[in-house]
Amino acid sequence: MKRQYAFPLVLAAAMVMAAGAARSSEAQSGTAEPPPGPGLTIVNEKCGSCHTTSQVFATRRPAAEWPAVVQQMIDRGAELTPEEQATVSTYLAANYASDGGTTKAPAPAAPAAR
Repeated sequence: MKRQYAFPLVLAAAMVMAAGAARSSEAQSGTAEPPPGPGLTIVNEKCGSCHTTSQVFATRRPAAEWPAVVQQMIDRGAELTPEEQATVSTYLAANYASDGGTTKAPAPAAPAAR
């Protein structure tokens, strides 16, 4: 290979590797842009009053646990209608599950006894 072509090839390879590493780091750190959907709108509107939404998007749990987590937040004061609760639970289970998510809508958890 001629010397004049070696540098551009090395530079291009380095740029490709850097872009891949940035995407991998983004996915692992939870800083990637959250997927769109009605659940995202509710999370942005209702969940940011007690903690940052970036905390929500950085968290991974098994899909089956998300409805109980959302119920815990309601028990702590989050104001969600039953429909919003189901939407948020489904959104988080589908997009932020540590076990790969689910396509089936999880049933809302029963309210905690007081």
